[in-house]
Amino acid sequence: MNWRATTRPVAAQVATDFLRRPEIAFKAMRDAEARDNVNEAQFEQAGLDDDEFDEEYEEAFAEQGEPFDDPARIVHSWRKSMEFNELIAVCQGFIAGAARLVPKLRGHEFTDTQTKVLENHLEKIRATADWIETAAATGQVDLDEELAQLLRGQ
Repeated sequence: MNWRATTRPVAAQVATDFLRRPEIAFKAMRDAEARDNVNEAQFEQAGLDDDEFDEEYEEAFAEQGEPFDDPARIVHSWRKSMEFNELIAVCQGFIAGAARLVPKLRGHEFTDTQTKVLENHLEKIRATADWIETAAATGQVDLDEELAQLLRGQ
């Protein structure tokens, strides 16, 4: 028996378990080759007939007693985790950028125009942060018209 053939189901289960962890999925998706392989696998998976997929899955994991998970549910959950991680990355990027740049402004005197531009952007940042906070607390992710106008600069 080929040792690679016997380790594939185990490796697949380990990879699946790791990718259920948002921080690991986020890092894995930063690797272009891994991301391409996952995308290709999603398309191939979508093309399989449901019954055929059920049989293959049950055969691969029957001795482990693993329950069958609907691939669509797994992908949806994974996508939501990735979106959450992307939001955290955007927030962290802003924080890191500000932490790097603000100290460099020591001694800089802003012109009136620069001050107005900065105030305008800070207002947008605060409104966006409030929107994120509301979305997390209530599940309401819709952009209200007032915030949309503010973000468009109107």
